[in-house]
Amino acid sequence: MVKILVIEDNELNLKLMKDILESQSYSVDVAQDGQEGLDKANKNDYSLIILDIQMPVVSGYDFLKAYNNKKTPVIVVSACAMENEVNKAKDLGCAEYVSKPIQLVEFLNTVKKYVN
Repeated sequence: MVKILVIEDNELNLKLMKDILESQSYSVDVAQDGQEGLDKANKNDYSLIILDIQMPVVSGYDFLKAYNNKKTPVIVVSACAMENEVNKAKDLGCAEYVSKPIQLVEFLNTVKKYVN
């Protein structure tokens, strides 16, 4: 089974992504700040990680710097979609960068690209 970790501090965005992913039969684990996400990501096996950039405790950028398992792809989903932000995330190892608000088809196609 495909297991996805969603790291997002906004409860509405978190619920939306969790509901969308679960509707596609993915198993979804959640974290509401970067440190909780980092702890879960380093302790568990995930097929994919979906990460917000602007979060409390540990930012998305700091998560990307500290995350140990570079085999698991990380998709950044963020409202910060300026070119320098996208490039910074990609330089730190994210596989894809999706802008908020998410577009359902684009989001699911991006997820499927990494888990299928």
